[in-house]
Formats: sequence, C-alpha cells, structure tokens
Amino acid sequence: MEAIEFASTDESEKIISTFGRLDVENLDHPNKLVVGILDKYNKALDEEEALRLISYEGYNIRYEKNFIEFVLRCIREYPDFHIFIRNFKSINNRELKKKFDSEEVKLVLNMKNSITEDALIKVRDISIVKLILSLSTREVFFSNFFFGSFVVLGNFDLSFPVYCSNKETFNACTKMASENGLFIRTN
Repeated sequence: MEAIEFASTDESEKIISTFGRLDVENLDHPNKLVVGILDKYNKALDEEEALRLISYEGYNIRYEKNFIEFVLRCIREYPDFHIFIRNFKSINNRELKKKFDSEEVKLVLNMKNSITEDALIKVRDISIVKLILSLSTREVFFSNFFFGSFVVLGNFDLSFPVYCSNKETFNACTKMASENGLFIRTN
C-alpha cells in the first residue's frame, strides 16, 4: 500500500528513546512521562454515570469526530507522526463487518494482509489515518499514535491514555483537546 510505509530503524529507535518502548501501555513505571486520559468527560465516570452516559448504542460514533479532529490537529502541529500496530491479524472480521461499510472493510483487510507482524508505520493518506483511528474509537482494534513528544493510545470507552515527554507538551495537548470538545484528565 503506497499510503503506508514502514518506519525506519532510526525512527523506531527515536521513539523508543523517548518512551522506552513502542507498546507504551506495557510500561512498568512511566514516571518520567506526564500521563492523562483523553476523554469526552473531564472526570472519570462512576459506574452509574458510565451506564447512563456511555453505554448506549452509538456513543462511540457520536463522539468519534472529536477524536478524529483532535488527531488531525496533532498531525498538523506535530508532523513527526507514526502509528504502532500490534498483531493486526487479530482483528475480528465479524466485528469489523458489523461496524464498518464494505469499502472500509476491504481497505482494512488489505492492510491486514500487508502488515503481518507488529509494525511502526507512517501513513501519508489522511483517510487511512482516520480509518485506523476509527478502528480504535469503535473498539475493533487499538493502535498507538505517536507525535514525536507524545503518544495517544487507543482504548475502550473513548478513554485514550496520553503519554507526554514533558509538561509543556501535555499542556499543548490539553489545549488541542479542548478545542475539539475533549478533555485530558489526570484523575
């Protein structure tokens, strides 16, 4: 796929030197990083709130646009952009077909055949970036989105962990999130 290329060893090593590893969610002690949760809500919801606010059909689709706009803004501000994809072949095809149209399914299956192992990729086509992000927002498959000095991790319930290399970057991310109707909470 021309829109996707594999990152170089130097690019991978640069990210690893900043974050310790590509699968950042497996860090034992992210002490040197500033961590928050990108979310539609400014606080962690209790069980009753979660049942009322996020457990309805269509919740993820309703707010997906906010996450896409946030990521596109991040790409404009931090163009050193990569996506880490783990075990892409594990995508559940039934779930994929239930949550995406036939053209999107075809594209994902194409990518699935091209990316056969864990990979750090660069994506030049914004529609592919949106599709990969939508896999995370619709909870089909989670990826890590690296922007040089910070990373956003796909996760359940549109609560995406954000790891920043410093407080200034964290503040910039918080501002971009706010401008897209989102929050980065620390509680």
